[in-house]
Amino acid sequence: MINPLDWDLGNVPPGVAWGGVDEAGRGAWAGPVVAACAVLDGETVHKWGHVLRSVRDSKQLKPERREVLAAELKSVLPAYGIAEVDPLAIDRENILEATLMAMRQAVAQLAIRPRLLLVDGNRGPRTGLPERLVVDGDAVSCAIGAASILAKAHRDALMIGLEEQHPGYGFGQHKGYGTALHRARILELGVSCVHRISYAPVAALQRVDEDLRDELRRSLDRCVSVAELQAWVLSDLRPAYGRLKLVWVETLRRHYADRLAQLANAEGLAKDPE
Repeated sequence: MINPLDWDLGNVPPGVAWGGVDEAGRGAWAGPVVAACAVLDGETVHKWGHVLRSVRDSKQLKPERREVLAAELKSVLPAYGIAEVDPLAIDRENILEATLMAMRQAVAQLAIRPRLLLVDGNRGPRTGLPERLVVDGDAVSCAIGAASILAKAHRDALMIGLEEQHPGYGFGQHKGYGTALHRARILELGVSCVHRISYAPVAALQRVDEDLRDELRRSLDRCVSVAELQAWVLSDLRPAYGRLKLVWVETLRRHYADRLAQLANAEGLAKDPE
């Protein structure tokens, strides 16, 4: 099988910088979806080819090796970007759109703009750069494989951190995916505020609270400024998220948007009464 770096060199015009884009966490029940973009160029290949030839699909690497390789890539790549989209946005947009959003955000972080993006999968993120879709690209392309490693290592570290913030779910072990252990812990502890309630297996395990829904509506109505309204998302909505039906969240979101427009308009009139 051709080495992924050789595949890139045979499919990218000579003399140009190119990037690879991939995601991690798309199928997980909890935590963010993470996307990364890794940029390569001829100088980097010449100088660091021995590192780049060890790049593989992140799923083929043991966690320890993946972490080491991610650190090496961050030190040798001319540019890279990593972006996260959280469960609230995943549930609002759907996982495909959230993934594409994360990819666009990762590309937007780049200090060097590549002339071509190689994108894992069959849907492009519409970055404004020339994009080539590569199905199973993390196993085919070095740039996509490097992005896969960066995204996976970054997300694994996030999930280990979430285990400390939300102990008992085993996030550090299963990284939010739908394992038997994860299901058992949700049954025991309930759905947390970092779970994706739009996912059917999670929704089926929820213990929802109608009184909490009504209290959130009242606390939203008590906000008297845009700043208070924005703080309400962090102080009230997010901690309650796992005990709400998705349809309730969508209703609260619409009410939030209406209230935001009202308060923003009132504050604008107060600043400029003419």
